[in-house]
Formats: sequence, structure tokens, C-alpha cells
Amino acid sequence: MINKRVMTLFVLAALVAFSLAAVSEEEPVQGTVTAPEMENDPFFIWRQESVNGAFKDGEKLDFAVRWKFITVGYATMEIDGIDEINGRRAFHIYTEARSAPFFDVFYKVRDTNESWMDFESLCSLKFLSRINEKNAVKSETLIFDQPNEEFLIVESSKTGKILPWVQDILSSLYYLRTKDLEVGKKYSIDAHSGDLSWPLTVRVTDKEKIKVPAGEFECFLLEPAVREGAGLFQSKGKLWVWVTADSNKFPVMMRSKIPIGSVVAVLTDVKL
Repeated sequence: MINKRVMTLFVLAALVAFSLAAVSEEEPVQGTVTAPEMENDPFFIWRQESVNGAFKDGEKLDFAVRWKFITVGYATMEIDGIDEINGRRAFHIYTEARSAPFFDVFYKVRDTNESWMDFESLCSLKFLSRINEKNAVKSETLIFDQPNEEFLIVESSKTGKILPWVQDILSSLYYLRTKDLEVGKKYSIDAHSGDLSWPLTVRVTDKEKIKVPAGEFECFLLEPAVREGAGLFQSKGKLWVWVTADSNKFPVMMRSKIPIGSVVAVLTDVKL
């Protein structure tokens, strides 16, 4: 039988392609948590970034998650509208991971993660995680006060400092997609999860054709740096992500190497 925590590992790998930290141990919060009002620094200037056609509202990516040729779960990544967070327009990025029906008997997974990414500055404004596994529900809501470089974990009222223009673990991937990727180059993104910020380094190691159920794509191969204490994978596994070598740069396949073997998430359907 597959270890129950392995299910969480590879489903979340399919979701994000970057490390995820554990959610808060506080009691779950029911319903939607809204962002508190923040006083912006009057001298603060929001940076201007460009999506460069990489993604837009309505994009939806569906994945099947496989272990040893068995489909054990499914994941979806989509941009579900343009919302307003504290007076700022934001891309609403929504992801969902769910175990396959046969696997529900062993370990049922129904996880969702949401990110609100500033429309102009492409930094993180809010992140919401709901982990629903084996009927146990935990929630964590992160508010990013970019002008004052502070974060707030709503459920525990914990606050702290963030790096300038920090990205949450979902918006990190979308921000990277806006960059002109080249084989042999490294890209650094300041990422944040839980109460920890760190520099996330991603190397573009190759370009190759990848065939998945959604079709055949010319792809860049990305290798996110896995660091001790950075989240779910830490130093116990490796992660590879293939994104299309075009203006969209959407993920086509993700592979994680863990103690029991390799887990692969493959794109089954795409709507741009």
C-alpha cells in the first residue's frame, strides 16, 4: 500500500511545482477570510511588470497524477477572474488537488490553494490554503502588506517581515512564466510560505519535446532548487518541471523523486 503522506506529496507536486510548507496547526477557520484594511505608505511606488502574454483570466490546466503507471489523483490550476484586494486588482489563481476515487478509500484528499497576484506588480497580495485530507480540515490565510513589507497569518494573528515583492508558492510559478527563459540560465524569486521567506532559485537546464495526453510540446526543463526547511520536498526529493517553450510557458509535466520512486503529473487538458 502507498504511504498516506506520499499521496499528499505528489498531488501537491502536481499543483504547484514548487515547495509547499505545512499549514498552521491552529483550529480550522470556516468560511472565507477577508483581508484586513491596510494603511499604505504614501511614498510607496508599486512596480510595473508585464505578463507578456504568458497567461490571462480563464486559463485552466488539468493534470493526472501517476505513480508506477497508476493514476492516483488529479489536479487543476486556473486563473479564476480578476478580484480586488485592498483596492488593488489581482489575478485570482485557484488550484485544486483530489485523490482518485479508488484511493479515497485509503486516504481521501481534497486540497485547494488560492493566490491573489497583483495585476500590475505581479507580487503576492493574499494566499489561502485549505488542506482537507482524511476528513481533517486545516486552513491558513496569508496577507501580504507589500508597501510595509509585512505578512499576517490571519488564523494565528502572527506577523513578520517579508522580502520586497515576495511571491507565495503559487504566484512564484506564474511570475516565472512572465520571464524570457533561456537554457543554462538561473532565475531567482523571493518566495514565502507560512512565516518564512527565502530566495527560490530555478535553473533552466534543457529544451526538449514532451508528449502528454494534452498533446506534444516543445518545452524548457526547469529545476527548482530544493533547500533544507523550504517546505514539502526539502532535501528528501527532487523536482523537475517542463513548461512550454513559447510565450505562455505553461507547465506540461512535473516529476518528483521521492523515496518510493518517481511521481509524475501530466497535462491532460488546457484552456488558454
